[in-house]
Amino acid sequence: MAYGIAGAASGLARLVRGQGAAQGRTRLALVLRVENVEMLRASIGPALLERMLDRLMLRLVGELRLLPQGRSPGCGEILGLIAIGRQQAVPGLLARLQAICSEGIDLPDLRICPVVNAAIVSDETGRQEAAALYVHGRMALQGLSPFSAAGQIRFVETGSQAETSGLAGSALDRVGVLFQPQLCCDTGQVRALRALPRMRMDGGDDCDLAELAPRLDDAVLGQVVAELLRQAFTGLRGWDRLGRPVPLLSLPLSDRMLGDPVLADMILWELERNDLAPQRLEIEVSEPIGRGGGRRPVTASLQRLTAAGCSLALGEFGTGSASLDDLRRFGIGRVRIGREFIAGCDLRADQRRMILAILALAEHLGLATVADGVATPEENAFLAQIGFDAVQGPAVALPLDAGAVDEFLLDHDHALPAPFDLRRKA
Repeated sequence: MAYGIAGAASGLARLVRGQGAAQGRTRLALVLRVENVEMLRASIGPALLERMLDRLMLRLVGELRLLPQGRSPGCGEILGLIAIGRQQAVPGLLARLQAICSEGIDLPDLRICPVVNAAIVSDETGRQEAAALYVHGRMALQGLSPFSAAGQIRFVETGSQAETSGLAGSALDRVGVLFQPQLCCDTGQVRALRALPRMRMDGGDDCDLAELAPRLDDAVLGQVVAELLRQAFTGLRGWDRLGRPVPLLSLPLSDRMLGDPVLADMILWELERNDLAPQRLEIEVSEPIGRGGGRRPVTASLQRLTAAGCSLALGEFGTGSASLDDLRRFGIGRVRIGREFIAGCDLRADQRRMILAILALAEHLGLATVADGVATPEENAFLAQIGFDAVQGPAVALPLDAGAVDEFLLDHDHALPAPFDLRRKA
């Protein structure tokens, strides 16, 4: 847990000396945000997430004397005034807050260490409303680096100039793309490459952009997506020049990204700049479509892209709540079936029945299928035998950076058996 208060060191010293506004008039507010709420909700479930947030709030009430505002169920933001009006108490509050955020939350048979960013806001005049202090705290949290794996704490004095973090430039330097090969079950050839956007964290480790995106504001996320497109399309054009063209690039985009009104034009401009046909780009969406970015803006982006020639795929088919009408409305052409359905499919009868049911539905709807997360050669053989169009996963090929894709394409083409020549000899 890192302190983001270097710029406020002189202010803290002044608070300790008791200078500034009259003692006892200072108002202190807390704005705390659990950054990985969605990931926790998916891993431990909504009920345990709610218990964790309640226990975190109870600790803040007991140890910081927090007077909390009401919190919506499942919301990872905790707001409240601190019932200590002495300026000298701020360093101790920061230390206790750091301890609370770093120790984790105990649940039955489970300890959870959420990623927490927090700001303590000081109003020396005591005149500002609580809502105004919360606004200052939220603005301070936007200035924190979202790439810290442990979270950060900041002290803010209202009326002081906010420091610029240069976050956008820092974020662009951290963007990377891995590519997951998808092989055709009939020919063994590369059917597509699925782009896997990655972001480098402060500790040097990479994480999936989908995990980090909720911690980026809209402006920074838009620039990250632009850099992602640049890297992905540069790679696609490079393989064309290498003489090993990839038929299709599958690019997963979240509802929030698709809700950006400039995204479709950005994609089409990058395709044109790299002399790539829109038909070589597949946009992978998640179900239910429009949940996170607004139904209308997401629909507008998808319609703009499909009208230009891009195709659409649906990720994690069978796990969400996309209606059959959505499959028709958006013209979905492929579906990706996740690891939860195919794990152990060569051994387990229940998995086989589930997969066959999904394949029957996809065939009835005219959808191509790709199996994701294929972990063993036995799974690969079984999935190809029962009718999947393509497979991807560790047993097929590991995710590769752009340079490694060059070698993979060359080696893979050489390893394929020569096609049978069925023409009659003269």
